[in-house]
Amino acid sequence: MPSCELCGNETTSLTKVKIEGAEVKTCDSCAQMGEEVNTGTSKPRKKKTESKSRTRGRDTDTLAPDYGDRVRDAREEEKLSLAEVSDDLNEKESVIRKVENQDLKPEKSLASKLSRKFGVDLYVNPEVSNVDDSTSDSRSATLGDVAEVKD
Repeated sequence: MPSCELCGNETTSLTKVKIEGAEVKTCDSCAQMGEEVNTGTSKPRKKKTESKSRTRGRDTDTLAPDYGDRVRDAREEEKLSLAEVSDDLNEKESVIRKVENQDLKPEKSLASKLSRKFGVDLYVNPEVSNVDDSTSDSRSATLGDVAEVKD
């Protein structure tokens, strides 16, 4: 049985309404809080598409906490000087030094150069804590669960 996206109550029928700019499917009592959306005559929305390169890594990768040590260790393992690395990557020596000292967080483009050069990953997927699913609630969140209530 479907449930109201606003209050979470299960109902036999839902009405699509617009409340403060958000379109939600609600029960009859919550539908009074907004303006009903006519689904029959509205134009279909075009789905935004982004290239893989623009979405790759977004919000899933974070800078490794030891990124400077990874770069320094890899450089020293290959017995390269800061000057050699900076010349090879077409970056300033001071930039590479600051990355190694973790005084500068490298942007994805510089991190990519360093990763290719040394075979190290500077942006990694964050570790996910282990959560016991056996006691979790099977209901999905509603707008009322996350909305800020003003008194």
